[in-house]
Amino acid sequence: MLVLMVHSLVSVVVLCGAGGARVVHTGRGAVRGRLAPRGHYAYLGIPYARHARSDRFKAPKPAKSWDGIFEATYQVKCPQPDGSGTEDCLVLNVFSPEHAADLPVLVVVHGGNFRSGWGPFRPPARLLAQDLVVVTFNYRLGALGFLCLGTSDAPGNAGLKDQVAALYWVHKNIAHFGGNPLDVSLYGIESGAASIQLIMLSGAATGLFHKVILESGSALSPLALAYDPKLTAFDAAAAMGFTGTDNLDELTKFYKDSPLNRLVNETTTFLPCLENNLDTTHSLLEMDPLESYKQRNYQKVPMIIAYTSSAGASSIETVLTNSNLPENFDDLLPNNVVFDSADSKHRVAEVVKVFYVGRNVLDSDLVKNYIEYFNDVTLEYPIIKSAVLHAATSSMPIYLMKLNRDGTKKSEKNKGYKSMFDYFYDDHTTSKEDQLVVEQLVTLWSNFIKIG
Repeated sequence: MLVLMVHSLVSVVVLCGAGGARVVHTGRGAVRGRLAPRGHYAYLGIPYARHARSDRFKAPKPAKSWDGIFEATYQVKCPQPDGSGTEDCLVLNVFSPEHAADLPVLVVVHGGNFRSGWGPFRPPARLLAQDLVVVTFNYRLGALGFLCLGTSDAPGNAGLKDQVAALYWVHKNIAHFGGNPLDVSLYGIESGAASIQLIMLSGAATGLFHKVILESGSALSPLALAYDPKLTAFDAAAAMGFTGTDNLDELTKFYKDSPLNRLVNETTTFLPCLENNLDTTHSLLEMDPLESYKQRNYQKVPMIIAYTSSAGASSIETVLTNSNLPENFDDLLPNNVVFDSADSKHRVAEVVKVFYVGRNVLDSDLVKNYIEYFNDVTLEYPIIKSAVLHAATSSMPIYLMKLNRDGTKKSEKNKGYKSMFDYFYDDHTTSKEDQLVVEQLVTLWSNFIKIG
């Protein structure tokens, strides 16, 4: 069980007239936010935890206190595959209505396949307008967040432990930004949804949240959990120039000493892992998600599980555009399915291939069929199974929803809205049909956040 001590003292709000600024005294120091043109206060880049360069793969520590007033105007990102961002990135952003007091809190966990993304610097205006306090935050990504060697220096799941630390900060401090710490809803998108479900099943954040919205992601997806994380780490290290033996201490030292640009440029996807073989007090995931459901040993809260008809397309787009579809369909089977032999795996792969794409040779003309297969395996089936298991093992309400409309926003070429979360921003024009969807989603989500 993870126990993260992120201490915080009593917070106090002080209003300052100059420039529409507002100062909040948190347990670590005072922060000054700004009144945005739309009539809400924005506090950007508030430190909620920290990690030292020498402990880059370990659980986070409490943020250091500071003197004076912290100007909460910094747009901070964790290291990204394109080379942007900084390791000193464990910060969050708070957005609150001008006269907020004891309002429901929405904490957004961004997606990005555990490799990219950051807490948005702008609030979802349409939700904020429903009298909510919104929090977004960063967590470590890639190898920095999910290197899992089962050693004391790289136990795994640092990124998930960051998320738990952020929830502790919200619990301790959000009341003085106008939010109610006893009415916190989590909203996870894609890998962010998988993260929330893993944390919920672990019990590591019991009492820190009270409702959950999972969008287009599941802890039961083969894209959510690494089943051989050490092999992944060795393969990635070899691609980065590691020439050592299969000794874990050598491998750990290689990762600790690797420059940041080498770690973030590595294309390997590092995922959360089980830590049940590790003798440490900082273990978070000790049980397979299915076993947690079987034992009914998890935090049970009201939940919405929702997904869009094209959610999986963005996850596989890079693979499809940067390489030819493999002739060998064996490699496309889920990594969490165990086979008795290579021959049995090949026979199953052939059956799946014929079902989805016929006996045609795989090429770009069959991309649509492959995406359908990919969505079924990594998205739709795990999501529906999650809903069924939650309903069977909890008395809390569960709502399952599929949005079949892609919308007309062309933020990405001809793919419509990337996620439902896009609908909650109001900086773009929409068709009449989109506007109806927006109104319905805002009503559904805000009612759930407020009532459950």
